[in-house]
Amino acid sequence: MTVRRALITGASSGIGTAAALELARSGAAVWITYTGRQAEAARVAEECIEAGAPDARVSRLDLRDPASITSLVDEITQEWGSLHVLVNNGGVCPYTGYDDIGIDEWDLVLETNARGTFLLTRAALPLLRAAEGDRSVVNVASIAGQVGALQTGMHYAASKGALLAITRSFARHLASEGIRVNAVTPGPVASAITDQLSTEGRAKLEAGIPLGDFGQPADVAWIIASLASDRARFITGATYDVNGGVRID
Repeated sequence: MTVRRALITGASSGIGTAAALELARSGAAVWITYTGRQAEAARVAEECIEAGAPDARVSRLDLRDPASITSLVDEITQEWGSLHVLVNNGGVCPYTGYDDIGIDEWDLVLETNARGTFLLTRAALPLLRAAEGDRSVVNVASIAGQVGALQTGMHYAASKGALLAITRSFARHLASEGIRVNAVTPGPVASAITDQLSTEGRAKLEAGIPLGDFGQPADVAWIIASLASDRARFITGATYDVNGGVRID
C-alpha cells in the first residue's frame, strides 16, 4: 500500500498542528514547517509519530523568501520524491488598523500569505505530479478574505482574498492533471493569533458568532483532512466555511 505523504506549513501551533495530527491519524507521513517555533514543531512531529504517522519531518520555512521555498522543495524531493497532499496553512496576521499599516508591514503580509503560498504551490507541483493516486492542495484562507477585515488588519483580509483567487485559479489549471485544489475559510478560532486580541476585541467577535464561541483548531483540521483524502476525489475549486455561522449564504 502506498504511504500518503503530506506537507503542512505553519504546523508548530494552531490549525497547522491540528491538521498535521489529523493527517497522521489517517496514516499519512507528514512534513511540517515552522518559522520561529522550532521546539514546538519538533514536539508536533513526535506527536504525529505517536498518532500513527509512519514518518514525520521538520523544516524551517520562510514563505517570504523564495530561496527558502526552493530549499524545502529540494529537501523533500531528495528524501521523499513525491507528495500527495500540500496544506498551505503558514501565514501572518497582524492586528493593525488601516490607518497604521505601513508599507513594510503591508508587503510582509501579502508576500507571506499570498505570494509565498503561490510560489510554494508552484514549486511543489513536480512532487505532486510524481505521486500515485489522489493528489490535492488545501489552502487555509479566512472569512476575512470573504467579508473583509473584522478585527484583523485590512492587509490580512486582502491576502486571504488573494488566496481564494489563487485557489480557484490553480484548481482550473490543474484539474486536467487530476490535482485538486480547495480552500477552507475559518472564522474566529482559538489560536496564538486570536490570543493577541484585547478582551474587548474578543468579546466583540464572540458576540457576532451565532454558535456562541470561538472554534477550535480541530474543527478546521478534520475538514482539511477530509478534503485531502481520496474520498473527496470529485471536489475541486471549492471553499468550505468553518465560521460558527458568522457568514451564511
